Amino acid sequence: MQNESANMTQRNPTRTSRSQIAPPSHKDTNFFLESLFLGGEVFLAKKCQSLSFEVVIILAMLLFISFSAFAVEKKPEATAPDLLQHIKIIAIPSDEQGVFKTAAEEWRTKFSPDAQIVVDAKVQRRDGVFIISSSDSRPELVPAEANSSQNEWYFWQLLQYGSGQLIASRPSLLLAAIDMLQESLPTTDPKKIAAGVLVTTKFNIVVANDNFLTGRRGFLIDRDRRVQNDDLRLALREMAGIGATHVYVNELAQRMPFETGPDGEIYYRFYSYLPDFDQFTETKLNQGIYPREYLDANMQSLKFQAGLAESVGLTAGMHIANPRSVPEKLLERYPFLRGARVDHTFRAFQPRYTLTLAHPAVRWHYAQLLQNILREAPNIGFVKTLINDSGSGFEYTASLYPGRNGGPYIVREWQPDDVIARAAARNVVRYYHSLRDAAQEINPDFRIITGLKNIAEEAEIILEGLENGIDRSMRSQRSDVDNREAWLATMRKFEARGSYMFSDVNMRGSTYIPGIPAPWHAYNELQARVADGFKYLEVDFDTPYLVGKDINREVFRGFQFGQIADIDTYLANVAQKWLGAADGDVLNVWRLSDRAVQTAPTLILYGGLGFTWYRFWVRPFVPDIGKIPEKERAYYEEYMLSVFNNPHNIDFGADMLWQIHGKEESARTMQRFDEESLPALQAAIDAAGAALQKAASGSAQHDYLLSLRDRLHAYHAYQTTLRNICAWIAGVHGYLDATEPTEKAHYREIVREMVANELANTRRLLALWQTSKVDFMPVREDVETMHDYGPNFGELLKEKIALMEKYGDAEPSIDPDYMWRMPNEDRLQTEDYLHFK
Repeated sequence: MQNESANMTQRNPTRTSRSQIAPPSHKDTNFFLESLFLGGEVFLAKKCQSLSFEVVIILAMLLFISFSAFAVEKKPEATAPDLLQHIKIIAIPSDEQGVFKTAAEEWRTKFSPDAQIVVDAKVQRRDGVFIISSSDSRPELVPAEANSSQNEWYFWQLLQYGSGQLIASRPSLLLAAIDMLQESLPTTDPKKIAAGVLVTTKFNIVVANDNFLTGRRGFLIDRDRRVQNDDLRLALREMAGIGATHVYVNELAQRMPFETGPDGEIYYRFYSYLPDFDQFTETKLNQGIYPREYLDANMQSLKFQAGLAESVGLTAGMHIANPRSVPEKLLERYPFLRGARVDHTFRAFQPRYTLTLAHPAVRWHYAQLLQNILREAPNIGFVKTLINDSGSGFEYTASLYPGRNGGPYIVREWQPDDVIARAAARNVVRYYHSLRDAAQEINPDFRIITGLKNIAEEAEIILEGLENGIDRSMRSQRSDVDNREAWLATMRKFEARGSYMFSDVNMRGSTYIPGIPAPWHAYNELQARVADGFKYLEVDFDTPYLVGKDINREVFRGFQFGQIADIDTYLANVAQKWLGAADGDVLNVWRLSDRAVQTAPTLILYGGLGFTWYRFWVRPFVPDIGKIPEKERAYYEEYMLSVFNNPHNIDFGADMLWQIHGKEESARTMQRFDEESLPALQAAIDAAGAALQKAASGSAQHDYLLSLRDRLHAYHAYQTTLRNICAWIAGVHGYLDATEPTEKAHYREIVREMVANELANTRRLLALWQTSKVDFMPVREDVETMHDYGPNFGELLKEKIALMEKYGDAEPSIDPDYMWRMPNEDRLQTEDYLHFK
């Protein structure tokens, strides 16, 4: 045996003695075991020739015992926490695109606190290195199943010893993935962790809209502090987390626009929202028209909010009224460039005109404006246009408020209507093509989204020109085609041309009261969009800094990422996650609130924006509004969307020459409020109050229910006021039209009940305002505007109560000649001219 040992040493002079071999580390355990097991047969085969049979048997038994010992001691498969602790480096492809840095920092905070963040676009997967990237930056890491997906996606994988990746087709989905993983990773099957998980979205583009048209930073949070930059950042982070991809970032830096108007006019107030390109920059054509400081402030605001969006991976965009009117000073400089008159002839006291887009100098001007913006804020990737409204419009289109009109370059005079319509449509298409081409010189992925509802007469011709980055926005699904297959074929045709169909969808329970739960309604709306083939959405959300926990947003997140197998189970799980409340109390409140939302009637013009425009919460509901002296009405009429002779001032059913709501329709709508939505809403309030009584003070459930209860109270006040608008129209107009005494008495009783109902409603609303710290309505920090109430809201409610107590029992009356009145009637009396009516 000594000779054999000597011979072996001689054949392997560098061989290390057994005492010099270090024991296998934990990392090498599997390799050691595999080597021992697989190499045993070879070892025995080589040695059996020189060893006795007994020794061979003993060695075999020892080998078996050693293998068995290792097998017994083998550790279970590594769990996520085991793997995460081995991550030492988080590698990102770039720090220029802020979302990668944001994602890496969040990953480190939530999962791997000892990891170092490095910028390395070519780092290879190895032990301790976790890669966070987009598919564009690291295409070699994209799994095959993702390459074949028609939807957006993210993919994550964790391997032994801290190796792995998180990669997404859109950068914003990185943050959504981190949120999802924080909830699911601890319980994920280790086999799935190693194999990797691909998650696809239901919708490829989601434009998130918070509907704060007049400046996000001008509003109050918790009724005592102004919205700060951190609030905006966290709100955008929430949008990325729920699966949104795009957001609007353009707003004026100041509360009021540069636009002004004559005394008594209100039309200039429309220019405070959806600011057009020329509110941010200028070209040689309009240089000096707007103050440099004004443009710079707006541009800095645009760049700042676009930067916030980029930091969370969202594509920033602009929502503009375009082409909008320009100051008369510019048209005095170039009188031959005067385009369409676009103002509303009843709301405006001076005409307002656009530049004529038919002139190449004007198309150059708008192209340069857009390119200037993109050079300053290159991460702006889309624009959506509101057309033929709010001071904007296209020449010679039929739905311009003053009717078809425009400059001298589109169509000659005395042409038939169809010829004018075709010429107007071609002008629209040519303009959009010029904007798109200019934008895509800087950003090849730039898109334009336009809605054609306001120019329906020319829409068919315009649709043929939508292609390659020019998309259509629609208010409802399948609005044009009843047959499903034909509709889907239409969508495919446009998508093949590079034009997407966007559908609007509302994830807000109320268009005015933030934070009203309607999760089943939200789920049904999303299902309908999928059933109709939509992959591109514009979604209205309640903003996160006014509504922290919003079940409607949570439903969208679950739907977007395919997490909802059963909506009832999903909602129960969310309630448990948020509040530790799986006993059904919160679910019951959500269900009752949802029923109230789904059964609530819609009042055209008077809900949403119109609710504040017409000052319904602070104006008196009395049978004869005209009986109130103008000085006593001034506190609310000053900011109302109405001029001095608009019949709406004394008649809830009218606006200018329109009958907005008739008495029969209003009577039916009032009945729906009374029999359906308001009882469900009261039941929700009662259920929230009962659950609040049971919740432990200071608990998450208590705080949530307290906030929800106050929001439901506000929503009840909102719906009650809408109901009483209908009661006013049905009662007052019914009384005036009635000829029989019994019929008049019937309508007089409706009016009395309406006054008493709204008076009690206003007193409850005032009490809520005085006691609640919940953001149950948007409130501006400084003063009220036509669009929003201010901190003086409580004082306005008191004025309303006083006037209703004073004039609430008057006989119903509406002055039929109100529209023909003149201001300052001390100079010209009505009786001087009214007989010429």
